[in-house]
Amino acid sequence: MCVAIAVALVVPALAGAARETLLPGVTYERSVVLKGGRPVVLHVVRTRPQSGLYRVRPVLSHGTVLGRQALPGMQARIGKRATTVGVNGDFFTLRTGESSGLYLRGGVVSSPPAVNRSALAVGADGLLAVDVFRLVGSWRAGTSGARPLRKVNRKISTPPGVALFTPAWGGLTPRTKGAVEVVLTGFPPARIDADLTGTVTAVTRGGRTPIPRGGAVLQARGETGTTLLAAATVGATVTIRLRFAAFPEGALDAIGGGPALVRNGAPLRQPGENFTFDQLSRRHPRTAVGQRANGSYLFVVADGRSRRSAGLTTWGLAQTMADLGAVTAMAFDGGGSSTISFNGGVLNAPSDGRPRPVANGLFLFYYGIYAPPLERGVLSPNGDGVGESKKLSARVVRRAAVRLRLRRPDGSEAWGLEDVVGRGLISRVVSNPGMPDGTWRWIAEATDEATGETSRMVRTFKVNRTLGHLRLSRAPVRVRSPVAGRLGISVRVTRPARLEVAVLGADGKVRRTVFAGDVVPGTKRWRWNARTSSGRVAPPGTYTVRVTARNELGAISLRRPVRVLLAPSR
Repeated sequence: MCVAIAVALVVPALAGAARETLLPGVTYERSVVLKGGRPVVLHVVRTRPQSGLYRVRPVLSHGTVLGRQALPGMQARIGKRATTVGVNGDFFTLRTGESSGLYLRGGVVSSPPAVNRSALAVGADGLLAVDVFRLVGSWRAGTSGARPLRKVNRKISTPPGVALFTPAWGGLTPRTKGAVEVVLTGFPPARIDADLTGTVTAVTRGGRTPIPRGGAVLQARGETGTTLLAAATVGATVTIRLRFAAFPEGALDAIGGGPALVRNGAPLRQPGENFTFDQLSRRHPRTAVGQRANGSYLFVVADGRSRRSAGLTTWGLAQTMADLGAVTAMAFDGGGSSTISFNGGVLNAPSDGRPRPVANGLFLFYYGIYAPPLERGVLSPNGDGVGESKKLSARVVRRAAVRLRLRRPDGSEAWGLEDVVGRGLISRVVSNPGMPDGTWRWIAEATDEATGETSRMVRTFKVNRTLGHLRLSRAPVRVRSPVAGRLGISVRVTRPARLEVAVLGADGKVRRTVFAGDVVPGTKRWRWNARTSSGRVAPPGTYTVRVTARNELGAISLRRPVRVLLAPSR
C-alpha cells in the first residue's frame, strides 16, 4: 500500500443515472416528464444554500469577453481552485463570443446589461435577484464636469457615445470607423461604485488600439469624439464611475440571460422582455437557474431537438422551475448551448452532439473535500489478476486539516491518515489478500482553514472473492459447419452461489447460456460446443464468456474474450 499526493481531475460517468450525489448536499437527477404530450428529459442539480464552502459565481470563457469555451474546458481551467457544477450562461455572438448582456465578477464589470433583458445578480448573502438592470456610467477629465459613459467593453453601434475598453475585452479595441480613442495607464479594474482614475498616455483613431495591462482605452464616436479629444489630452487624468440602476446593494456577481421565469414562486407567462417569438414560444433545449425558499439553488437543463426529448417553451420552462420549488428563476441561452456539467463531465445530451463553446457560465463553486467516485467493479484480491486493487482518493482545493479513514465491514479502522494539506489529490491503492469480504467504507473529511467548516464524503466498495480464476481451454475456437468446435471453461468458486455462465456476442447480447444454477465451493468446469441457443454453429467473430455469481455479498462477474474462426476445409 502507498500514499501519493498529486493534482488531478476526475470525471464521473453520470449520464443516465436516476440520482447521484455529486458533492455533500448536492445531487443530480435525470428524469423524463411529459410536457404537451411529448417526452422531455430533465437534468436537475439541487444544491445547498451559499456558505463558506459553497458559492455561486459566473465564469468567463478564457477569462476574456471575446472568445468561446465549452463548459468542461472552463471547469478544467479552474479545477485546482474549486470543484464545480454549473450551466451555460448568457446569449452571445457566435462569431466573436461577445455576450449579449451583463457580466460582473467580484464587483468588476466585463460586459454591460442588455437593453430590456433580465440579468441575475448574486447577493453577498447568496440570494438571487433577477431584474432588468441599466448601466449608469460617467467620465470626466481633470476637474471638468461628468459626461455620460454608454458602454463597457461594447462597441458604440449608433453614435454619439463613449465606451470603456478594459483588458477583459481582449488585446485590441474593435476596429471602428470614425472612432477616436485615448489610452489610459494606471487604471484600476473596472469596479462598480468607485472612482476609477487613469492618466492619458496616447491618442489614436479608428480602433485596433492595444489595451495596456493595468490600463484601459476610451473609445468615442460622433460629436462626443471631439469632446473627448479636447478634454482628455496626453497627461490629463480621467476619472470614470460605473454603477447599475436597480442593482441589489452589496451584490458583486451578476450574469446576463433572460427572460425572468419565476417571481415570488409564480411562473411568468409574459415576461415582457426583448426576445423573439422563436426564442420564447418554440420548443428548444433550455437552461435555467433558480433559488428555493430555503436559499438552495436549482441548476436545470431540458434536452431538446430529438425524439427522446422535445424541449420546452419558455413558459414550459417557467412552469417546470416553479414545480421544482423555485421562488426566483431566470433562463439562460438555450438550443445547442444548453449544457450542464460537473467537474468537467457533461451530464446532459447537448443537441449539437457535443458541448458548444459558449461565452460564459454560472457555476456552484465547492471548496470542501471531494472523494471521486470509485472505479466500477468489485475488489477481489485472490491472485487471478482481475480486480486485485482499487484506488481510493480525496481532493482538496485549499488548505485544510484532512482526515481519511478506511473502514472494514465490521466497522473497525483498517487505515487512517490525519494531515494538513494545502492543495491536491491524496490517493491510496488498496490490495491485500487478507481483506475480509463485505462492504468497505472510504471516509474523507476536511476542516477548511479559511472558514473552519468541515466537509465529509463517503464512498463504498465491496470485497468479494466468491468468483475467480476464469480460464478458457483454447482460443481461438475453430468451427467448420456442420461440425462445431469446443471450448473448455473453468472457474474457481469459494462460496455457495447462484452461477450463470453465458456466451455474449459482440453486441453484448447472450448467444448461449451454458449453465445456470446453484453451486458449492470448488473448481467448476463446462464445455461450450460453439453453438448458439438455436443450436446453430456460431458464426465467426469475437465473443465474450461471462460468468456471474450471486449470493449474500452481491454479484460479481468475470469476463474473457474468445474468437471463433472458420476452420479451413479439408
